[in-house]
Amino acid sequence: MPLHEHNIAASFKAICENATAALFVIDARQQCIYANPAAELLTGFKSGDLIGHRLHDVVHHTRPDGRQYPMSECPLDNGLATNMREQGEEIFVHADGSFYPVAYTASPIIEEGQLVGKVIEVRGLAKKRAIALEREREKALLAKTFDNAAVGIAHVGHDGSWLRINEKLCEIVGYKREELLTLTFQDITHPDDLSDDLELFEQMKAGEIEGYKLEKRYYRKDGALIWVRLTTSSLKNSSGKMEFCISVVEDITSAKEHQQHLDIMAGELQHRVKNTLATVQAIARMSLPDDTVGKEAFVTRILALSRSHDLLLANNWSGSDISDIVEQAIHPFGGTDSSRINVSGPDCRLSARTSLALSMAINELGTNAAKYGALSNEQGMINIDWNFTSATAQSELELRWQESGGPQVSPPNRKGFGTTLIERALAAQMRGETAIEYLPSGVTFTCSFPVE
Repeated sequence: MPLHEHNIAASFKAICENATAALFVIDARQQCIYANPAAELLTGFKSGDLIGHRLHDVVHHTRPDGRQYPMSECPLDNGLATNMREQGEEIFVHADGSFYPVAYTASPIIEEGQLVGKVIEVRGLAKKRAIALEREREKALLAKTFDNAAVGIAHVGHDGSWLRINEKLCEIVGYKREELLTLTFQDITHPDDLSDDLELFEQMKAGEIEGYKLEKRYYRKDGALIWVRLTTSSLKNSSGKMEFCISVVEDITSAKEHQQHLDIMAGELQHRVKNTLATVQAIARMSLPDDTVGKEAFVTRILALSRSHDLLLANNWSGSDISDIVEQAIHPFGGTDSSRINVSGPDCRLSARTSLALSMAINELGTNAAKYGALSNEQGMINIDWNFTSATAQSELELRWQESGGPQVSPPNRKGFGTTLIERALAAQMRGETAIEYLPSGVTFTCSFPVE
């Protein structure tokens, strides 16, 4: 059916009834003759409380301070006199007596050149103002957090210029705010650290990475060199392009100097330990007659301990990978190149304490195998493997040493130093469990321990 054949009045009524804004129609006598459902919801009054009454007397009669609001001063009703559309904001009185802000538009209704009434559209502003107030509060809170943070914070532009900075950053680099805002981060970065920083910065601008962390050096205004830990992230605009980046700067100069001091001391201590072991080994060789029982075993153990220290020294005593530990320990017995010792297992880094204990245990097992076990003939084989006890947790490791093809094995009559070292000392040092079996087919050793 063509649009012009519709009942236009019914269509407009349906529109008004479903409108989200409160709609009022008042006549020339300033009495309300229509109020839609949204008006009832906004004001708290039923349509019967509104229709037939002056709208001003129902929802606009009192000011927030309690004083009466004369109709002569009411901008909503004054629109009748001016025949002009009026817009603005006012305070209405709810049915429960509370006050609430609104935005209104009062439009005159003209018929045959005469003003016969007007339509007033009203929207509540309480929620909008509450949201705006909360945003302002959050903005002020963020600004306060930015300015009073215990670390340096900066917004950095595409060219590396400082856009916004806090007081802590000024304190770290020794510049006044107005001075630092005329510089770029390139201007105060140590030349040796600049290329790495710029490479990551360009990747972030291109959207290849979201951010990066870096330890680098800055020059303070007084020329002093300081270490900082830089954490940078990209703030993107609606199109997904970087608008600027947010950099958090921590002064780690004291920590770096302290660590450098510790490294020097640790290095000196490590060399002293190594020299001490070498001295003990030399004393044993020169002081004990060649036929002294256990002399060679003692010297061999000192040598194994020294090799373990060499491996840890190379890693600054931060621990070692288990494959390196095993390789170092079996090297005197032919290593993996001999094709008689098979080694397999996943990568796993062990602590310094566990590395030393495991290295000594494998040395004892290798020495025993060379004298009495799988390596004492031409056919024997040794298989060393390890794996995590749980594929998901990977917090505990199990290692197995299995000999085969050597002379038939029988349990020893007594436990010597080597067996005690393997079964007891190793378990205590590694905080795990160990077991050694003297099977006829060959010695089997297993140990399980937590990975720190």
